[in-house]
Amino acid sequence: MKILNIFAKIDKIIKKIGTDNPEEVAAYLGYEIIMLSSSLVGYITRIKNMTLIGINGRLSPVKRKFDEWHEIGHGILGHLKEVDFTKSTGYHLDHTLFDSNQQLNSKTISRYEREANLIAAEYCIDSKKILEMTGYNNNVIQQFQILKETQQQLRHEYERLLFTVQPNNLSVSQKIRLSEYKTELSKLDEKERELDSEISELGVMSISEMARHLHTSSIIVEYKLEAMRLRGYKIEGIELAAYNKVFKQEAV
Repeated sequence: MKILNIFAKIDKIIKKIGTDNPEEVAAYLGYEIIMLSSSLVGYITRIKNMTLIGINGRLSPVKRKFDEWHEIGHGILGHLKEVDFTKSTGYHLDHTLFDSNQQLNSKTISRYEREANLIAAEYCIDSKKILEMTGYNNNVIQQFQILKETQQQLRHEYERLLFTVQPNNLSVSQKIRLSEYKTELSKLDEKERELDSEISELGVMSISEMARHLHTSSIIVEYKLEAMRLRGYKIEGIELAAYNKVFKQEAV
């Protein structure tokens, strides 16, 4: 099932029960949560007709909430049905959920973990707080977003014309059009530098700054940003160039 469909399903549950508390969401889904004293971070399993979630009782409130949502994510995504994680017990065990070296890309973390982390980050962090920290509704940033879209479209048209004809076979009208494209792109580049300078003065937080403010990790903030991207938000002003996309668009 696509992640956006899962978001819609969870949103509907939250609206119906009137809370995004993961323990109440789990109860609504018929999942039972128990506290663990072992070294495990958490697990989810099916025992007969019951879904059981184990959570490490020594976790901080922030990590506990994330882990509860993470295991709920596995359950609601149907991961226990898709794969037998241990090939013997049917348990899905999480040992290093909060490893600071954990990366987003598929080479270092499985699809199942990325999906569960994405669900957890989406419902652990308030989207309004992220929008405030990134200045999402700020007029300057909105101008920047529009400018980037215009740049991309114009650059595409310029390159399409440039690479579909031989340089020596350009007509007069094509040469004029290429010159106009270059001039307009130059103006847009200058405007981008101006807006970028204004954005730098807005106090927009970086990913690491947001993580510190939210008392969480940068990796969880990155997952939250990815969840918001999937929901259609276009967030500028932070070091997005350094943050890996969790999913390719066709996998959403």
